[in-house]
Order: sequence, then structure tokens, then C-alpha cells
Amino acid sequence: MCFSPQASFIAGAALLPAGIYCTQAAIRKDPRYVPLALVPIAFGIQQICEGFVWLGLNNDNAALVQQSSVIFLFFAIPFWPCWIPLSLAIAESRARQQTVLTMLTVVGLAWLWLYLPLAADPAKWLTTEIVQHSIRYDVGELPAFAMAPRFVWRAAYLAIICVPLVIGRLDPGANRGSNPITGLLVAGLFGVAYFLYWHAFLSVWCFFAAILSLLLCRAFYRLPVRNAGPSNSAPFPVAKAN
Repeated sequence: MCFSPQASFIAGAALLPAGIYCTQAAIRKDPRYVPLALVPIAFGIQQICEGFVWLGLNNDNAALVQQSSVIFLFFAIPFWPCWIPLSLAIAESRARQQTVLTMLTVVGLAWLWLYLPLAADPAKWLTTEIVQHSIRYDVGELPAFAMAPRFVWRAAYLAIICVPLVIGRLDPGANRGSNPITGLLVAGLFGVAYFLYWHAFLSVWCFFAAILSLLLCRAFYRLPVRNAGPSNSAPFPVAKAN
């Protein structure tokens, strides 16, 4: 959804230091949150890859378009449906929510099956083009679409990204209960971007990454040191020892 190579590169360059800050804070305060802290770095790499897709399209460099598209789509298709629920599951201290997040991580592996034919033979399955100032990645009739139509995959994709954000500890002010306000906000914004930019569904991440990464920076700034004991202002609850 970034509308030029400059915008994609700037977005990627801004997300990388945000991810480094979050990762350093997680290592120092509570290593359980390192996978979640890596989210802005992964988003940054993804956006930089799309910057190269833009460069290839603008300069009629088919090889650069194909190679960069395949890397970008690795993040967009199989990576996030696994990584978002997994990172929240590792950080989760509530048994029921952790079980649900773990199950969603396993379900997210289905998108690896969707992606593998595309990665193995992009010339057959992938067409990348500019549509309405956004990049459209047309993946053709992948084998997985014979098992379920595209709209089922898209609806399930939206759910598997949004549900973990709602039930996980994304809200930096949550110290008891689920308090899903921040997760609902992010999930809602992602849903709006999905429906407004349906023609470039796999390229909505620039918008989504910026919102989520800003919230994560705030969360890790407020994250207490794990050994410091419970705090009323703890952004993520720590399980009490029995």
C-alpha cells in the first residue's frame, strides 16, 4: 500500500530502529517478548522488499520484480499468520489464551502450503503490477484454491491476524482481564485497509505495520522488568509464582 519506492524504503528504514529498540527492551526486561519485539524489524524488511518491487516495475526489470515479490510475499502470505499468534502465545501468561494462540499458530501453517508453489515457480503463478497507485500481486489459481475458494482464504487470513491481536496482551495498559481495546483498534484498522484496498490486498502492510509498530514501541517502553515483581502499571501481566 506504500505508493512509491521512496515511501516503501522510508517506511522500512523507520521500522528497523523501532524494532531494534523493542528487541533491546525485551532482552533487558523480559525475554519472553523478544519474538513480539521482532515484529517491526520483519515489517521493515518486508517494506524494503516492496521498495525493490517498485524499482523493478518502474524500470522494467522483470528479474528484480520477481525476486523481490517472492521475498515480500513470504512475509505477506505464510509468515504473519504464524508469527503474530506465535509471538503473542510465547508472551502470554494466561493458560486459556495461550492455548488458543498456539492453535492459531498451527492453523497459520496452512498459508505455507499456499505459498510454496509460488516460491518454487513464480513465473507460472505470480504476476506483479501497479493498480490504482498500489502494487497488486496476482497469484493465479494456486493449487490451494482448489481446496477452498479465494474468499475463504482471505476471510480466514483476516481472522487469523486479527483474533490474536484481540485476545493477546497487546494493550500496554492491560494489567488484568483481557482489555482488548488496543487489539480491537489495530484489528479494525487492518480490516478497513483490507476492504478499502481489496485490489491490492497483499500490499496493505505499510499502513498496518506503522500502527502496530508504534503501539509496540509504547508497550516495550512501559514493560516492567520481569524480576521486579507485579506492578499496577504493568503493560503485560507476569504469572505469579505458586
